Amino acid sequence: MEKLLVLGTGGGLTTKCYNTCFLLQNQDQYFLVDTGAGAQILNQIQKANVTLNQVHDIFISHKHVDHLLGIFPLLRVICRDIPKNKYQGNVNLYCAKEVHEIIERFILDTFHDVHIDVYYKNVIFHEIENEQEYSIIGYQVKMLDLYPNKFIEFGFQTKLNNGKVFTFLGDVPCSEKNVDKIRNTDWVCHEVFCREAENDLFHPHQINHSTVKDVSQAMQDLDVKNLVLWHTKDNCIEERKELYTKEAKEYFKGNIYVPDDLEVIEL
Repeated sequence: MEKLLVLGTGGGLTTKCYNTCFLLQNQDQYFLVDTGAGAQILNQIQKANVTLNQVHDIFISHKHVDHLLGIFPLLRVICRDIPKNKYQGNVNLYCAKEVHEIIERFILDTFHDVHIDVYYKNVIFHEIENEQEYSIIGYQVKMLDLYPNKFIEFGFQTKLNNGKVFTFLGDVPCSEKNVDKIRNTDWVCHEVFCREAENDLFHPHQINHSTVKDVSQAMQDLDVKNLVLWHTKDNCIEERKELYTKEAKEYFKGNIYVPDDLEVIEL
């Protein structure tokens, strides 16, 4: 049983949905990818019928607040629950060195000493580099530098138990340096900030984001089989699935997924 449990689908300033993050499920193991912008991550995990004690591997793609800030309430609860035996074992956190440093500074400045002691003992950081591989929830996961313009961001790629290749490309356009790694991929998770018709309204390219058309054309050229589109504005949240799917179908011939928060996608 391999699934993608969608916790959030929104971009940085969304209010009608949670920020983009998800759980990759392999049987009874869960890999949390990004954490959104706040404590609502705890509710989203609970609403997905997963207990926090089942999550021992967390990936943070980059330092922007809508991907990072949820890690603090998560770690706060974990560090509180470990001494009470409500959370068993360690938590592995995969992120770039600069993200590690941000997390540590904040925790040292804001957590109680008793929780800082647990943090140092039970939170294991893995400072990732390009093409570095880790064994995570039964998968060999290869980290991918996404080559954004002005900061460090990572995605990853792994082969599922069913033989399909799953790739997470963060919230920036696919770099030319990665196209050969993406070609013929079975599953790609890719941000889309808005529809092409909204380009002049939201100017996604100015912040290194993409329209539905941009991503759909690029992934069609790379023969991707299944495309998950998210990290979007919430201005048309009720019609987003229909509108984004319609535009994507004009340029992409594979399977298109435009999930809502808490949707489950069978892999």
